Amino acid sequence: MTESKKIFIPILIIVGAVIIFTAPLLHINFPKKQNNQVLFEDKINNFNEVKDDELCNLKQALAQNEITPLEYIEQLESFEISRGVTSDLLDYELDNIIDENRVFGFKSMRLFLIGFGIRLPYIFFSFIILFFFLYSKDKLKADISLYHSVRILYSISFLISFYMTIWFLLPRDLPVTAYHILIGLLAISSTVCSIFLTKYYYNKKSDFLLSFKVKELIHFITKSRKTTLDIAVKASKADPKLKKDIETKLVKYDEELSETMKKVANTADEVEY
Repeated sequence: MTESKKIFIPILIIVGAVIIFTAPLLHINFPKKQNNQVLFEDKINNFNEVKDDELCNLKQALAQNEITPLEYIEQLESFEISRGVTSDLLDYELDNIIDENRVFGFKSMRLFLIGFGIRLPYIFFSFIILFFFLYSKDKLKADISLYHSVRILYSISFLISFYMTIWFLLPRDLPVTAYHILIGLLAISSTVCSIFLTKYYYNKKSDFLLSFKVKELIHFITKSRKTTLDIAVKASKADPKLKKDIETKLVKYDEELSETMKKVANTADEVEY
């Protein structure tokens, strides 16, 4: 376990937990309706209040015999036609105002964030499951059935998460069959890409650090050999009787060092390429 992983994974989990907790609450500070929609709805309400007052006045005129029943029927018919036409026009304008301010097909940012905020945590749950799998992959391999079960778990989790999110975001102006096929293809491709890229980044990061540490080890061994050789030369000068014994040990040391360096160098090449 490299130091970067020890730092990165807890940070990822904490960030994921924060997003999972806050995502469903993002909509709270957004208004339920757009301001221009609210203003136009107030206009419609005022229109209806005025028309209701006119209707009451018309009925009152009939009750007080100010108009005949025939005149009442004629005026009521004209009133209803006029009110219906105007109401339809106002509703049409309101629909246009709503459509002009839609966010991914939803009437307001608040409605969009409610739906998206509920679905976003599922994607982060999937990534967290995958990172836990990569983190403990070697231990999981001790039980092969558990190992494959966890792989199936994060794969299905990604698939369901992307299916729900794509279904939520994708416009519904396609034929039903094409719509379902497109959602399935996008969900599968998103799942495969997410898993592949996550594993690639995780393994690439590990390989880079391991390669770097192996090269540092080679540098340290080379430096250590030079230091050992300098000490041996000084020892042989101080006591010439030890010269042969030192030479024998140095030859043995160089042979072992050469074999070790070859193994380490091969390991570094395998990691890098």
